[in-house]
Amino acid sequence: MANKHYLIFGAGAIGTTVATWLNQAQLNVCLFDTQAVAEHINQHGLDIYHGEKPNVRHKSQVHAYWQLADVPKPDVIILCVKNYSLHGVSQLLSEHFGKETMIVGLQNGIENQQVLPEYFSKIIYGVLCFNAWVDGFGVVGYQKKGPIALGHNGGIKTEEINAITRDFNKGVESIVYQNLADTAHCKIVINLTNSLTTLVALHQNDQSKSKKFQKLLTSMTYEGIKVMKAAGFKESQLGGMPSWALITAAGLLPGFLTRKPYLKNLKKLVVSSMAQDIILKGGSVSELESINGYVIDLAKKHNVNIPVNNAIYALCKEAFSQQPFKAISIDAIWARVKS
Repeated sequence: MANKHYLIFGAGAIGTTVATWLNQAQLNVCLFDTQAVAEHINQHGLDIYHGEKPNVRHKSQVHAYWQLADVPKPDVIILCVKNYSLHGVSQLLSEHFGKETMIVGLQNGIENQQVLPEYFSKIIYGVLCFNAWVDGFGVVGYQKKGPIALGHNGGIKTEEINAITRDFNKGVESIVYQNLADTAHCKIVINLTNSLTTLVALHQNDQSKSKKFQKLLTSMTYEGIKVMKAAGFKESQLGGMPSWALITAAGLLPGFLTRKPYLKNLKKLVVSSMAQDIILKGGSVSELESINGYVIDLAKKHNVNIPVNNAIYALCKEAFSQQPFKAISIDAIWARVKS
C-alpha cells in the first residue's frame, strides 16, 4: 500500500478540498468529473480558501479526467458524490476497476453503508467534521480544515485502514473510530439542521437575532439525540462539533442561558450541502430523505415524538419540489410547527 494512487471521484466541495489537501501533502492524487469541470481544473487548477479568509487562496494543480478509460488504475478510490448518485457511480466504477478496489466513501448519513457493499468488498467510510461549498469549477470555500473520522464494517485489515489514515493525515487531520455506527449517527444529528437552514436560505438571510430560529434549530438537534439514544446509539466526540450535553441544554433551557454557545455554533452553519443542491444548483434532489427521512423513520420505530423535525421535513418536501425554490420566512415556519 506504499505510494498509493488515489482517484477522487467528484470534484465538488468535498472532492476539491480533499484533493487539494492530499496533493499539497505530495500524495499521488487525481480527480474525475464531467468534461467541462475536468478541462477547467486542468487549465486553471484548484483554488480553495477558508471561509473567514476568502482572500487567502490555496492553489493546487491536480490532474482531472472525464473518461474512465484514461484513468490509471487507482489503488484507492475516494467517492465524493452524494448518496442519490451512489448506485450509478458505484456500478460504473466496480465494472471498470473491479470489486476489490479499495473505496473510501465520504457521504452524509448511513445510506452509503447499504449501497457500497453491493459493488465493493473493501470499504472505508468517512464522517466529515467540516463544511465546504462550491463557488465555481475548482473554486471551493471551507469552514475549517477537517477532521475526518474513518471507520469500517469489516473486510478491511488494520494495516490497510492505518495506511490510508496515515496518508490522509499528511494533508488533513483524520482519526480512526472503532464504532462507526455511533460516529455516523452523531453526525446525522448535526446534519438534521441542514433542512431548516435551507428553508430560510441562511447563507443569504441572517437569523442570528431570531429567537424563533434558535428555538427551532436547537429543538431539531435535541429531538435527534432523543431518537439516537432510543435506538441505542452512543455519543461519539467529533472534532469541533457541539456535545450532546450542550445540545440537550440548548433544547431544554431558556434561550438566553445558552445564547453564547448557540451563536458560536451558528457561525459554523455555512451554506450546507442541501442548500447547495436546492438553492445554488436549482435542483429538486437532495439528502433530505437520507438524513431527515431516516431519523423520522427511526423515531417511528422507537416511538419517539419529534414534532419539530416532522413539521420541517414536511415543509421541505413541499418547498423543495417547487421550481424555482423560494425561501420561507421563519415566522411562516414557526406557525407551521406550532399548528
